[in-house]
Amino acid sequence: MKRVKIALNELLHEYNLSLHQLHLLTGVRRATLSELANGKRQRIQLEHIEKIANALDIHDINQIITIQESYEE
Repeated sequence: MKRVKIALNELLHEYNLSLHQLHLLTGVRRATLSELANGKRQRIQLEHIEKIANALDIHDINQIITIQESYEE
């Protein structure tokens, strides 16, 4: 089974940012960013992805969203 993964932790590390700093840059709630980073968010708003892309000057959505094999049922 395939699963969508938001690579937020990787981006935070790559850009040397905290969740709080990304919250300030994007205006997205810290709780929402935390849920995205920890894979606990069931629904993803494209507006959040757009805000992250704009804040980090990302031009390729593949840097934010990936599809991975999941071996969980």
